Amino acid sequence: MIYSVNFMDLTEKINPHAVVRYLKDTGWMQYKTKKEYIKIFQKITEKEEFYQVIIPIDKTLADYKKAMFDAIEQIAFLEGQSTEQLMLYLLNPNTDILKIRLQKKDVEAGSIFFDDAINLFENAKKLIAATALDVLHPKHIHQGRPEEAVSQFINNCKFGQTEIGSYVISVVCPFAELDESEEYRQLSIFSDEEQCANSLTRKVTKRIMSNVSNIKANIDNGEIDKLISEDEGAMISANFYEALTGMNISEQDTAVEFIAQWSPVVKTNRCDQDRITLTHDYYQPITMAIEKLRETINTHTKIVGRVKKLESIPDASKRTNGKVTIVYLDENDSKKTVSVQLAKDDYNKAIEAHESGSHVEVIGEIEDNGKRKKLMTAESFSIID
Repeated sequence: MIYSVNFMDLTEKINPHAVVRYLKDTGWMQYKTKKEYIKIFQKITEKEEFYQVIIPIDKTLADYKKAMFDAIEQIAFLEGQSTEQLMLYLLNPNTDILKIRLQKKDVEAGSIFFDDAINLFENAKKLIAATALDVLHPKHIHQGRPEEAVSQFINNCKFGQTEIGSYVISVVCPFAELDESEEYRQLSIFSDEEQCANSLTRKVTKRIMSNVSNIKANIDNGEIDKLISEDEGAMISANFYEALTGMNISEQDTAVEFIAQWSPVVKTNRCDQDRITLTHDYYQPITMAIEKLRETINTHTKIVGRVKKLESIPDASKRTNGKVTIVYLDENDSKKTVSVQLAKDDYNKAIEAHESGSHVEVIGEIEDNGKRKKLMTAESFSIID
């Protein structure tokens, strides 16, 4: 628990250059000194109060830990935040932090039942994954395993220290983007603000908060039909809704609060709200939305087969889509073939499946074109082996 942590010892894990960057980006002015092993920063508040902090740069200094801790305490006090909050950010610089608070009687003392904790942690991860997929590939339902770039994004997020009181988990999301080749690339503390503001990470954390805000507003206004959107920029998948309902709000007298701790050095492209609570009262409307979204898939055809042929332009860097031929067995165990046009990411999955000989699952509509090889419009494409 948080009360067992020695903050002073943790200062050794903080990059002093991250502290310098933080101070420069939050309005502190650097005061020049000939001493290379320290940096001095000063600030005058709106009440014309003068503050000065000394940041040790050399970790071999005998009093490094105490000097750094004293500086962090002073900065936190001036900014009106706890030392714990500032430490969490400085230990994980260049991140957005999403806090999820479970509010129920059983966790008021800061402890939590195994099942509640497992549900909270597992569904926090699912929420991040669903949102990343909603941002990159808007669909009503995401099926199969995600592409490598999304998996890397999820795997680089971390759970931070829990907090006393109602049980709070912190999901630390490092700033990262997809490059021109759609490959995952993590940004550094020296990346500029605009790049971080437009990163995949900020898009995901902002979408989580805007999704929860819109869900709450639509239910409050009795506009349940708006929970399902066809607008790709605001589409919320069944996966996102299922992650929400998995966070114990199915139980009476339970609430989940979402708190966004935005990176203080990335001030643009934030959601208007940074604290939103969903209670048990929102559970039933959300489950209704999940059922309706699931119904859209149940009306489609699902086939399981192997990729027989791949067709696309040779230059992978210029490729935006591709066509694949899939061989499968119908309900009478007769061999059938379909031709499916896929977007770039799904086509890359098809290449992987073809090379490994894995089965694929395609959900969509098969068109009767009068030919032996049918055409299929895919709603989802996934590797299942």
